[in-house]
Amino acid sequence: MDLKLGTYLIYLAVSVLLTIWVARTLLKNGQVFLDDALADERLAKSVNHLLVVGFYLLNLGYVAVALKIGQSLPDGSSAMEALAWKLGLVLLVLGGLHFFNLYVLSRFRRRRMLDQLPPPVPPARMIPAGYPVAPYPMGPVPPRPAGPPPAAAPHGYPKPPPQTPATQRDHDDEPQPPL
Repeated sequence: MDLKLGTYLIYLAVSVLLTIWVARTLLKNGQVFLDDALADERLAKSVNHLLVVGFYLLNLGYVAVALKIGQSLPDGSSAMEALAWKLGLVLLVLGGLHFFNLYVLSRFRRRRMLDQLPPPVPPARMIPAGYPVAPYPMGPVPPRPAGPPPAAAPHGYPKPPPQTPATQRDHDDEPQPPL
């Protein structure tokens, strides 16, 4: 038998066996992960089966496309090098597909976990009126009344001066931020 033919046969046998072993491992152990990520056992079982079928198709398709060895194989060591190169590529494709699946499924799980979070807590304190909070000019600020400075409020800011009809501002004339 020719060295090239023997290398082809070993490559096909090892690649197909590796693909079957990894697919069965993913089918068996991926079910728990999918149950948690999708929160629906029936859907998780279906997605798991579809992922395994897609895994078989992609990997066996790659094995078939990458079968050809372009150089001649004059001795056993060059045949082993070519075989190792081919099997290494198959293993890299298997690992890449596996990590891509984990990434996509972890995104599903993260989205589901975010949907289950309670709504954010309302603010505990409000900023008193009259303090600049906007990045644009607020307009003229009324002068402070003469006398001692106002006492500090519980949150650390001084209390704003009391609003009277003469000092209340109409906010309709303030410039609006660009949209």
